[in-house]
Amino acid sequence: MSAPLNLTAEQLRTLGIVLDELTEITKTHGVSLTPQARLELGLDDNVLMVSWDGSAYVIDDRNGD
Repeated sequence: MSAPLNLTAEQLRTLGIVLDELTEITKTHGVSLTPQARLELGLDDNVLMVSWDGSAYVIDDRNGD
């Protein structure tokens, strides 16, 4: 079961920055975090599942499982 995200605009901007920076680290240094599994990111009271899609870190569409 997926959990709906309830994020403010500022939280979404912050999350976008973090995902971009994680992606840049992976592209620049060849280091990916949990490449075969989802990664948990905490943002205030939210826990978000993100994963590497081969070119960028993205919010997992089954967040909350």
